[in-house]
Amino acid sequence: MWTTNKRWVVLLWHTILALLMMQLCRLVYFYYNYSLFSEIGVGQLLRLMQGGLLLDMMAVAYGFLLYYIMVGVAQFLPSRVEEYGWYRGVRHAAYFVPYVLFTFANISDAGYYPFVYRRINRDVFSEFEGANFGSLYGEFIVDYWPLTVAFALIILLGVFGYRMVRFERKPIGDTLSWRDGLLPLILVIVLLPFWYLGGKSFSDLMALSARYMSDFKQFPIVLNSPVTILKDGSERQEYSFYSEAELSRHFTPYYKAAPLSDGDTLFGSMRGRNVVIIQMESMAMEFVGFFNKETPSDHSLTPFLDRLLPETLYAQYGFASGKRSIDSFPAIYISMPTFGATFNNRSRLEKDFEHYTSYDTGLPRSLKESGYDLKFYHGDREGMMGFFEMLERVGVEKQYTAESYDKEYTDAANDRIGMAGSAVHDLPFSLAMAKDIESLKQPFGVFYFSLSNHNPFVLPDEFEEKFEEGSLPIHRTVQYADFALEKFFERVKEEPWYQNTLFVLTADHTSVSDEPLYQCLPGKSAVPIAFFDPQGKLKGCVDEYVVQHTDILPTLLYLLGITNPVLSYGANIFDEKAEHIGLNFYYNQYLLFAKEVTVAMTPYGEVRVEAPVARLQTGPGADVMPNDSIVAHYTHLLQAIVQDYNHRVHRTSFSIKDVVPKESDQ
Repeated sequence: MWTTNKRWVVLLWHTILALLMMQLCRLVYFYYNYSLFSEIGVGQLLRLMQGGLLLDMMAVAYGFLLYYIMVGVAQFLPSRVEEYGWYRGVRHAAYFVPYVLFTFANISDAGYYPFVYRRINRDVFSEFEGANFGSLYGEFIVDYWPLTVAFALIILLGVFGYRMVRFERKPIGDTLSWRDGLLPLILVIVLLPFWYLGGKSFSDLMALSARYMSDFKQFPIVLNSPVTILKDGSERQEYSFYSEAELSRHFTPYYKAAPLSDGDTLFGSMRGRNVVIIQMESMAMEFVGFFNKETPSDHSLTPFLDRLLPETLYAQYGFASGKRSIDSFPAIYISMPTFGATFNNRSRLEKDFEHYTSYDTGLPRSLKESGYDLKFYHGDREGMMGFFEMLERVGVEKQYTAESYDKEYTDAANDRIGMAGSAVHDLPFSLAMAKDIESLKQPFGVFYFSLSNHNPFVLPDEFEEKFEEGSLPIHRTVQYADFALEKFFERVKEEPWYQNTLFVLTADHTSVSDEPLYQCLPGKSAVPIAFFDPQGKLKGCVDEYVVQHTDILPTLLYLLGITNPVLSYGANIFDEKAEHIGLNFYYNQYLLFAKEVTVAMTPYGEVRVEAPVARLQTGPGADVMPNDSIVAHYTHLLQAIVQDYNHRVHRTSFSIKDVVPKESDQ
């Protein structure tokens, strides 16, 4: 321990210690996810750390503000005040509370990154709304023990480093030199630009940091989690790529089902059919053997889906519209992407961004207005993650949850799964759902979201020996989820309503990955999307263009012959003249996937274009960079979509009343 009576020495050392903590967390973030950043060498990593230092200084300037004030101002206070036990205690807390919280946020985020491919923000609290965080972290501490060890070591470093340099005030009567009094203030003044940039010009600071990147995918390394939490929503900027008149010519989120030609017999051919939408937790295309016949594998993880998909109308190039479960709900049921935000984000409401939840159309509402009996099925607790709250806004009034299951089945405790033991495994829950569907009046709309295929990837005891280990823990729960789906279909296929039902099968998002083919931008979003008609009237492969989650709503309205206009950022998959794209947001960039190209745009308007990836966007041999006109077309389209979307968040609304159709749609 070194004792000094120079405040500036203590302030400088403790600032360096805090910045060292941030950089160590960045290294943990990088090396824990090294398989996802393997193209980054030591030299580029050092550049990213250099760029990240600017954002680290902003985080430290904000987070440790009270500590700087207490140390700096104390020189003007009587000696006895600074020596009070309460004053010293508050000063120590003003340093260690942000130190621990910052370390916790950064280290926790390292484990979350493989699922969402971006840094967390305040949306994470809405995403896990209703969860028991204490129990969740109890599980994660064990499951992610390398991160737990890293967290403990960095905290110990902070404690040891903080105590290494100790301030001791000069005795009463000693003169305070001008240097000793001025230097602490100079240090605080040095941090002032970072307070300003963080509050007023965050985009300028981000632009400076971005210069150190060689690829947009490196954004998460440059960033730090305290900044992304603090500046939540900063990336949702308004753009002015086009005037209002020009924008409507490029894009408008309007859809109204209508025949595609005079002799269109498919339009309305499913009128009055029951609708069952099955969202399979984390069932990425990577895990489905049917889509990976060319990848080396001894066996498929999904034997049932492999048999079912050839009997469906499926997308060869299917894309999720988000990276989290809460992204999939507005995409599938409202035809609205989230672009990294959250539909139940209370902080956005507090900022008066009420327009974000102003949507007033959606699949449930359209079905309800057509006389459908609607019900949501999810094996977790009521209110979990706000799923039902969102569906309720567009017409769903009933739900069947873990509480509903408990009331019917006395041995429900044996069917519990992770998430603090609050949820029900897929197999018993889906069979209970099959029974409950019998109580619905036809036509009905059933919206089912499974959950067993989710971290911590736990199997029921009786299935521990049934499914083989894979290269990832999720591979066993993928097999279980496929098995549970098979048993559900076996249970319902003899029901009188089965033949009169149209099923939609998809995944909510992708998950952890180790297949080389999927280690690319489109691979992080590739999911199965299929329409299954037990009567066999819908069958085949859609491979002329890509299909995304937001296409499900307009396609269903077309098949069902429901003609009320709706907000839609998707397209009817049967309409060959429509724009067929996939939209998403990760690596801190807006993404557009088309069969011809991938377009990425940062929140600051920088655009990068890549050739399509064979087998994920296009066929073998067609993965070449398109001509300039195609690149320009899709670049303009992405800019128009993002401009329209963000303008609705900030200025107008997602109400159909504020959507002007194109001339060709009127």
